[in-house]
Amino acid sequence: MTRAELANLLFPQITTTIPELLTKYPHRPQPVCDRIAPSPTGYFHFGNLYTAILNWKFAQQNHGVFYLRVEDTDQARKIDDAVDVVINALKKFGISIDEGPIGENNTEIGEYGPYFQSSRKEIYLTFIKHLITEGLAYPCWMTPEELDQIRTNQTEKKLIPGIYGEFSKYRAYTPDQLAQKYHEENDTFAVIRFRSPGNLTNKITFSDAIRGEISMIDNYNDIVILKGDGLPTYHLAHIVDDTLMRTSHVMRGEERLTSVPLHLQLFKAFDLTPPIYAHLAPICKLDQGKKRKLSKRHDPEANVAFFFEKGYSTQGLIEYIMTLADSNFEDRRKDHSEEDLNKFHFDLAKISTSWPLFDQQKLNRINNSYLSKIPTEELYQQVLERATTYQPEYAKLLIEQPDYAKSAINIERFTEKDPKRYTTYADVMHQTLLFFDAPFAEENAEHTQRENFASISQIEIYQQHTEAVNAFLDDYLEQFNLETDTLTRFEQLKKIWQAHGFAPNNAEFKTGNYKGKAGDLAMILRILLLKAKQTPDLFSVMKVMGKERVKQRILAWK
Repeated sequence: MTRAELANLLFPQITTTIPELLTKYPHRPQPVCDRIAPSPTGYFHFGNLYTAILNWKFAQQNHGVFYLRVEDTDQARKIDDAVDVVINALKKFGISIDEGPIGENNTEIGEYGPYFQSSRKEIYLTFIKHLITEGLAYPCWMTPEELDQIRTNQTEKKLIPGIYGEFSKYRAYTPDQLAQKYHEENDTFAVIRFRSPGNLTNKITFSDAIRGEISMIDNYNDIVILKGDGLPTYHLAHIVDDTLMRTSHVMRGEERLTSVPLHLQLFKAFDLTPPIYAHLAPICKLDQGKKRKLSKRHDPEANVAFFFEKGYSTQGLIEYIMTLADSNFEDRRKDHSEEDLNKFHFDLAKISTSWPLFDQQKLNRINNSYLSKIPTEELYQQVLERATTYQPEYAKLLIEQPDYAKSAINIERFTEKDPKRYTTYADVMHQTLLFFDAPFAEENAEHTQRENFASISQIEIYQQHTEAVNAFLDDYLEQFNLETDTLTRFEQLKKIWQAHGFAPNNAEFKTGNYKGKAGDLAMILRILLLKAKQTPDLFSVMKVMGKERVKQRILAWK
């Protein structure tokens, strides 16, 4: 039996050839084509977002194609709707996908599909059949027990571990012997292995667009490239898919770097030109002083949904990711702070090769800066969009009273105090929720004293001088005037609280016999109006609320 006859025995249904497939999927006219290729096995990981944004921006700045391919060959781990999670997340970030299962109900758009690997079975088998015909692959029936025993023996004898040479039971079988075994196993095989041309001493050198020239040991293992279910492992699928989809650049995680020698062997086995590789360092965290990869199990921020829930803007996250990728980005951003992020080009060679450290404080600063710059109308719309998903009752208030909501949001905006006010959309809600009467009344009635809210009954100055504080409030209700400026209003306040034994300022408080300071009474007013010890400028709060609402809230306590 010849090798070609063995290939026909194993895959009689495959009649297409590799040249025919290469003709069907011609070279693209665009100079750059890259992709994101997630596995639909769970939530959208922050590392996948990082990779997606860099691929998207690289394609964009080179007038190229950015497509989505779903690597779903591991059917046991597939989770329903996982593809939609990825697509919807990318849409939120304004990332446009040119091709892939991006239509309604994951309808495929593009001429280079199928874009689900599970739908490409016959394409993969065409390539497998070619390898068997050329003697570059063979079926294997080694059991898990046999594989374990080989590893044990190699460890005991201090040999390099792996399935290679004499350790691969079926590597030296002739086509006749392999055919006989195939029939003995009821015309099935466990896996197909690649017959590696490498050995234990060879080294190869290749180029990486991020890391430059790299030398490492060549692949010597006869790696599994096809499973018994007829679906490929990552190694074969990568070669087939990125060839036929005409991917020019493969930007992927550093963990795939050690697979490059194997992948180059496979490209050579098919006489194909490999893409340009660019391997990204993983996002990491400090754990007891040591860097480790961002973990799905231990780190909530590994899930992109975490940032939506916490109220971070997509624009802030994109800008933060750019700082992780390119150490020069922050300096360039300082010089062009108002420029559209899409105009910032990055060079693959400048992407960091050291593990970038996830820094939530830096993310907070970037998001804070973004929220402080956008117009109030835009901020209102973004807060409303998030609230519709995460705080629907708050969203209802924003819709019912848009002008009032915008006035509350706008207090101190575009002033020196503004950057300290809103770091996330959640901050906007926390600081404006009790401007609205319904949640304020609920808080008053239930005395829940939720996080960030307070009651004057908790305040020491009120407990010590209850009568004096109540007397001050009575006078204030009679005399306060919102139709004036801040300075006049403050002078008015000073006279009222001095009349009740409170110092007009801290300096006099230290020298005189006073019950308390002006700041104590200002804090009382803040708590009565917004249940908070700290609020934006008190006079601005009152002007937004209006005289009647201010009176009602003070009287509600009394």
